[in-house]
Amino acid sequence: MPATPLDLTLQRRRLLHRLGLLPLSPLLALTACAAPWPEVPAGAGSSSARARLRDAADAHGLAAWQRLQDVNLGFEAIAWPSANGLVSAGAAQLRLLPGPGISALQATGMAPSAVAAGLHRLLLLGPLALAGFDSAVNWAEPVTLNGQRCDHLNLRLAPGLGGAASDRLSLFIDRDQAWLRRLQVSLSALGDQAMAQVDVAGHRRLHGVLWPLLFKSVAATPLAWAVSGLDVDRGYPASALQTRPWADRAAAPAARLGPA
Repeated sequence: MPATPLDLTLQRRRLLHRLGLLPLSPLLALTACAAPWPEVPAGAGSSSARARLRDAADAHGLAAWQRLQDVNLGFEAIAWPSANGLVSAGAAQLRLLPGPGISALQATGMAPSAVAAGLHRLLLLGPLALAGFDSAVNWAEPVTLNGQRCDHLNLRLAPGLGGAASDRLSLFIDRDQAWLRRLQVSLSALGDQAMAQVDVAGHRRLHGVLWPLLFKSVAATPLAWAVSGLDVDRGYPASALQTRPWADRAAAPAARLGPA
């Protein structure tokens, strides 16, 4: 991939830093637990970064995702967003409706949370969740994760998760397969400094869609959780997710996943 203006700026900053003339750019600390957000230029964003996001959506099975009516997922345990980071929660069920873009999440012992539902929708879908995104997408500093070189795409979601005015979002897409490997998102609805940074793995293509099935938070004491059940196209209306517990065909737990 040809060097972008941002790449050239970073190279110049590294050189000046080695000469003792500049402090280390905050972009270079992105893999730390409390990583700062990257500096990005103002304006319409990068056309090549937007193209990379579209390519990643295709690699994750965009056409198949758009044909699904409903997706039903189960977790034996799940991570729950809070102002202090992700905390452990109990068993959970997640419902996704691709057409209207609805997500609903119920977890044992936890009150319903639009932030939690929105976060897990992003983690599971990655670039698929942004197929209709029409605002600025920018390149930021690439990173190497588990031996894989990953492009870093940064954008601003407006509205943000859980009714926030906006949230910052970074996607780390590997250069070999265009699969999501890490996601970082601010959780502005929970606090100015709240953020989730999660590595995704265990990718498996089911019903034409690439699903990451394993998740691990990037933190001093990381949390790990996994998808334990998944089925699709039960055929229920969005109104079935407006009651507690869910109604109609949305109510039954997701069918357990078999071995790969």
